[in-house]
Amino acid sequence: AVFSGVLSAMVLALAFPLQSLWPLIFVGMVPFLWCLFEAQSYTEVFWLGFSQMVAYSICGFHWISFVATNFGGLPWVVGKLVLIAFSLFGQLHFLLFALLGFGILRWKRRGQRRVHELERVGIIFFLFPLVYVGIDFAYPKIFPDTFGHSLYGWFSLAQIAEYTGVYGLTFLAVSANIVLASLAAPWLARVQLFRRHGNAVAGPLPSTVSSVIFLIAILGVLAVGHRFGARRIAELKAAEETYSRSFRFAAIQGNIGDLDKLASEKGFEPAVQKVLDVHRTMSLQALEKQKLDLLIWPETSYPFLYTHYQDQKANRNGSARDVWIEDLMRELKTPLLFGAYSSVGRRDFNTAFLVSNDFKLLGQYQKSILLAFGEYVPLGPLAGVVQNLVPTIADFGRGQGPMLFELPTPSGEVRLAPQICYEGIFPEHSRRGVQLGADVLLNITNDSWFGLN
Repeated sequence: AVFSGVLSAMVLALAFPLQSLWPLIFVGMVPFLWCLFEAQSYTEVFWLGFSQMVAYSICGFHWISFVATNFGGLPWVVGKLVLIAFSLFGQLHFLLFALLGFGILRWKRRGQRRVHELERVGIIFFLFPLVYVGIDFAYPKIFPDTFGHSLYGWFSLAQIAEYTGVYGLTFLAVSANIVLASLAAPWLARVQLFRRHGNAVAGPLPSTVSSVIFLIAILGVLAVGHRFGARRIAELKAAEETYSRSFRFAAIQGNIGDLDKLASEKGFEPAVQKVLDVHRTMSLQALEKQKLDLLIWPETSYPFLYTHYQDQKANRNGSARDVWIEDLMRELKTPLLFGAYSSVGRRDFNTAFLVSNDFKLLGQYQKSILLAFGEYVPLGPLAGVVQNLVPTIADFGRGQGPMLFELPTPSGEVRLAPQICYEGIFPEHSRRGVQLGADVLLNITNDSWFGLN
């Protein structure tokens, strides 16, 4: 059981970046599912689901230990322990599915009654994928990933998410795995390495004929989805040719490492000057190449509070340096969207600001979906204890949600829907921005969290 769970987890993880071997998403669950079909007890199923959950979390989210050590300032060993702790709940849907699926198989076998082929087909090929997708969708993950996300690599097929959502792609991937596991089960049962003693609870799986029919059906759906997606992509490219408005921008990536970033936020003046000078210089270089409608800086790239002169006390004590932005805008003569901090009462906010070329504040957006254990601690009364132990965990306030920035340009007003880092993985957040009337979805991120400068 442990071998099967770990093997499936490793194969599935290869379907995602950085390797992005997306075809593996259609076969990666076969060892896990075969072991589930052959399991004889809840104990065996527990270790199957548990091993897959832990191995998949470690393979797919290994960068969490980097964040804990480099951003959180924790020792290397503690960083690894944080990754292990995350693995115990980050992908719990694997364990829940294994236990519930085994329970369904035991129910199917109740009283050793004869199970008709249609019942086997309904349970294995219809109910099992629905159960998996339902648990995967409902389980509250910190990072809401699912198998369907790997299929960005099959870009034409991914277009069906316009109607099914990404979980429609997950349903197809899980269905393919289940059919292949059903076909492989009789062959694996004859291999000495996998031969079992005693009767498996699953009992007879759907016949080879039924499995082949459903495999052909899945291949047909994939072919139709691919054809639909190819036509949809062509339609969108043709629509792009009809666009008469233009929006010219430059995204400035300062390549500021985490050490410099943290030092600048603590007021270490050489680090402050490095951060500010790098972004200013790159902005001027971008403007030398062409006239722009907007310059975009990353999340928290400006390492101070920004108040637009609304908080004179903060500007006097140095926690805000609004005059620097004012001087910069005189030099750039171009609207600037930048990430900084804002403050309301005693609570700080991770904020995006839009300032016009004549130094008018066109908007400020406060991040509304916060990263647990990075921007707040979701432990109620224990939150203060954790923050005392790990002072680098922020305690940000939560913004009001999606909003629009209205940016005047020579070709007309452009409506921007800003989002900050983590918010970009929640489709409902982007969808709400479009519903508000956005022309552009704009996400600013500090990639140094992931070990990227």
